[in-house]
Amino acid sequence: MDEQFLTIDEVAGRLRVSRWSVRRYIESGALKATKADGRNGAVRIPLSSYVAYIEAHTVTAEERTR
Repeated sequence: MDEQFLTIDEVAGRLRVSRWSVRRYIESGALKATKADGRNGAVRIPLSSYVAYIEAHTVTAEERTR
């Protein structure tokens, strides 16, 4: 199965942050990204990287009560 990719705007919308925050996450290494061929080198975030970011930054109810 081929990897799916998200745009910076799609990730920003899903995370409810600004596109500038997403760019900072990419620069810090918290999110992986690649430049797509063509289309002026548009940045794309692999869906797997987005999912890993969510899993790493999700606090469960159990963790909250500790």
